[in-house]
Amino acid sequence: MLTIIPRSFIAAVGTAATLGVLCSVAGERQPLGAVILGVVLAISLERTGAGRRSLLVVPVVAVTGLIGALMHWSPLLGEAVFVAAVFLSIHLRRYGSRASAIGRMMLFPLVGLFIAPVPVGHDPWSALVWAVVASAVAVGWTALTSIRGASIRTSERIQEGTAGSVHTRFAAQSATALALAFSIGHLLFPGHWPWVVISAFTVSVGARSRGHVVHRSVQRTGGALLGTATSTLVGVLVLGHGWLVAAMIFGYLLAGLILRDRDYAYWSFCVTSILALLYGLAAPAGVSGIEVLGERLAAVVAGCLCGVLPAWLLVPVRTEAVMRKNLARTLAALGALLDKPGEDSRREFDRNVAALRVAAEPALAWRRIIRRPGLADCVEPLASCGALAEEADAAGGPAGRVARGALRRNIGATRLALARRPVPELVPVAVPDAGSPLATLDRTLRQVHATVAGRPA
Repeated sequence: MLTIIPRSFIAAVGTAATLGVLCSVAGERQPLGAVILGVVLAISLERTGAGRRSLLVVPVVAVTGLIGALMHWSPLLGEAVFVAAVFLSIHLRRYGSRASAIGRMMLFPLVGLFIAPVPVGHDPWSALVWAVVASAVAVGWTALTSIRGASIRTSERIQEGTAGSVHTRFAAQSATALALAFSIGHLLFPGHWPWVVISAFTVSVGARSRGHVVHRSVQRTGGALLGTATSTLVGVLVLGHGWLVAAMIFGYLLAGLILRDRDYAYWSFCVTSILALLYGLAAPAGVSGIEVLGERLAAVVAGCLCGVLPAWLLVPVRTEAVMRKNLARTLAALGALLDKPGEDSRREFDRNVAALRVAAEPALAWRRIIRRPGLADCVEPLASCGALAEEADAAGGPAGRVARGALRRNIGATRLALARRPVPELVPVAVPDAGSPLATLDRTLRQVHATVAGRPA
């Protein structure tokens, strides 16, 4: 049973308990903000693959702690700095892996500081102190739960070869979406403007293309509407029972961590449910969650629209272009696996497949609706090639080497087709057995090539 519980969940529970005790001992009047920040960091550190860079979280959170303080004690200035910080965190990705890691570490403290329904600390200085304490506790628990083995995650991999201008475009889109969300939230939903901003943040930050933003918006809206409705109604029943609310919050968190890689809608449902319960805890006495349910639901939809508009109108990134780039990278990784088989080559191939699946999410969803052939049809056949390439490595001798060389040449031709450049004819691959892994790999790659070239297989 314990094997299916994510380590990040154990770290989150340990972080929450530790911070709760520390806040109680220190006499902190508003412990909820520090606890939420620590939990957000604990569930994100493993996913970002920070590793030895985890200690960078402490100074980064120290800075973002001041942003959180500004948002509560000088809202207009704090919101402007928040938007600028999000732009910077995404823009940093164009400057290499170290800068990209710092950018990712900036995002999660910003989220934690923002979603907290109460400030982290009771004044700016205590906010800074508790932000540092929360980050240190989260880093400690993450390190403790990771002792038994390194986490292998692929879905959050940042493609270092992506053109820097693309990251700047994503940064501009996210910053514009958040600026819109703050404005519309305060104008139309003064009582629940954070829901507008959170929705805009989740659908725009981390998006790969304009289609990806729309796809995430649909998932976010569906999951959030259901999550907001159910948790608001349930929250009325458990109002005043703090331990029961806490148990429900961590139950939602566990379910979300287990299911989020299967479908983003599950994660959206669970996170929105947690937020509804948290804001119910911090709501003034006499305010019922049912009374504001409609406003919350409308705020979620408005936030998603704030995320979609910049993605489509402000230097948009086409979904097909992102898919072609990821297909080319995955094919290159497959060629490297055929050339030099081994754990490192297979791990690199799997990372590229995971990135390809994420990039192709909107096309795969659209494919299920229209049933029309397209680049999305290449994803699963190409993903199956990793195991076939490893099995093909067993075909040693001169014949096997010649066959693998021919496969690599055909992979190069498919990459040329992806780039819309002149494509040479595929070379024949001599295989001794039609049922061998080499033969299956050849047929699969020819199917992928035909799809890319727009010809029947």
